[in-house]
Amino acid sequence: MSDFLAFPPARFLRGTLRVPPSKSATNRALMLAAFTEVPVEIARPLESDDTAALRRCLEAMGAAIVPTREGLRVSGPLRGSPDREIVLDAADSGTAARFLTAAAAAVPGRFVLGGSARLCERPIGELVDALRWAGAHIEYRSRDGCLPLAIEGGTLRSGEVVVDAARSSQFLSALLLAAVAVDGGLRVRPAGRIASGPYVATTLEVLREFGHSVEAGAAFAVKRGARQAGRYETPGDYSSAVPLVAAVGAAGGEVTLEGLRWPSADADAGALPVLERMGIHVARAPGRLTASARRDALRPACAEAGEFPDAVPALAALAALAPGRSVFSGVGHLRLKESDRLAALAALVAAVGGKAEANEDALVITGPATGGAGAVTRLSTFRDHRIAMAAGLLSLCLPNILIEDPGCVAKSYPGFFRDLEALAVR
Repeated sequence: MSDFLAFPPARFLRGTLRVPPSKSATNRALMLAAFTEVPVEIARPLESDDTAALRRCLEAMGAAIVPTREGLRVSGPLRGSPDREIVLDAADSGTAARFLTAAAAAVPGRFVLGGSARLCERPIGELVDALRWAGAHIEYRSRDGCLPLAIEGGTLRSGEVVVDAARSSQFLSALLLAAVAVDGGLRVRPAGRIASGPYVATTLEVLREFGHSVEAGAAFAVKRGARQAGRYETPGDYSSAVPLVAAVGAAGGEVTLEGLRWPSADADAGALPVLERMGIHVARAPGRLTASARRDALRPACAEAGEFPDAVPALAALAALAPGRSVFSGVGHLRLKESDRLAALAALVAAVGGKAEANEDALVITGPATGGAGAVTRLSTFRDHRIAMAAGLLSLCLPNILIEDPGCVAKSYPGFFRDLEALAVR
C-alpha cells in the first residue's frame, strides 16, 4: 500500500535555507576519486539514494570510501577479480549506470551491471556502441540497448571515440570521466547534438578541479593529470534550488537559499531567467540567492528547456498555477527519465484541474488549475522524485491534496518536504 502525504496550503514562504549539495557534482567526484590511489577528501557530498547506489558499486569494484568529519575520504584504484564476475547494482540511478559502464570497461576485472526494472528500460545503447568502437568488450545479458551488461574490464583503448549523446549527455560524460583511467586518455567527439549540454560543462569543471588535463572544442581531449587534487568541495545543487524558488512563486513570500555558487555551470541555473519571467524576483550573489514574489503576480512563460531538463517539473507546476498558456519545448528526452516525465506532468496538471498536452518534444500547459472542487485529490508521483517535488508545489496553493509515495524524493533530495514545511507560514 502506498504512503500519502497531506501538505496543506501555505499563506506564504519565509526563511533562509542551505540547499543540498549537488548530486551531479557528488557523483562525478566519487568517480574521479575512486580512480586515484591517493585518498581524496570529498567535502559535503550529497547523501541520497542515487549517490548511495554509486558508492556501493564503487566499493564492490575495490574503492575504499570512509566517512569523515567533512564528508568522505575516497581512494582506489578500481579493479575487479579475474576469477569471478563482480555484480554491480545501480538500483534506480541512470547516472551511476552510465558512469559505471564506461568505468568498468576501463579498469581490470569482469563485471555484470544491472539495476531496477525501470533502469533496465532506459537507453544505454549509444554508450555501449561508443565503448565497443574503442575496443571495449561488452555484451547485453537481456535486451539489446539496455541493462544488464556483462563487461570485460581493461579493454577500453586510448584514442578517439565518437558518441551519440542526443538522448543523454551522460553518455558523453561517462567517457570523459573514464578517460582518466585509460593510459593516454581519450579524445571524445560527440556525433551531433548533445542533450542537456550544460551537464557536460559540469563534468569538465569537476575534471579540472581534480587536476586532470582537459581540452574542449569540436572534440574533448581528457588525460590523467600529473598532480591530482586531494580535496574537493561539493557545490550546492541548483536542481534542488529550483523547486524551492518555484515554491516562492507558487505561495508568495521571500526565501534565501545558501550554499550556491554564482556564476555556476550547473545546468538548472539556466532555469532562473524563466522563473523570473514567471514573476519571481531572483537576487544572485556569491554563495546565495534570494527569491521573492507575490502569489497574485504569477505569469505563464514559454521556453526552450532542453538545457535544464530537471527544472521542467517545477516549471510545469508553476505554469499550472499561472493564468494563461505556457510552453516548454526541446524536452522530448524527459520521456526517458525515472518516469515518462512528459506524460506524468500532463497527468499531474490534469488531476488538479489544469490543461496539459504532452507532444513529441514539448509540454503545453494552460492554467490556472482550480483544484478538486472540495474533493480530495490524490496525486501520483510515478515513483519519480522530480514529479513528487512538483506535486509539493501544487499543494502549496491548492487544498485537499494527497501526495502519493512522497519518500521517492530520497533519490536526490531526502529532506525536500521537511525543508518546504520549515519555510511555510500558515
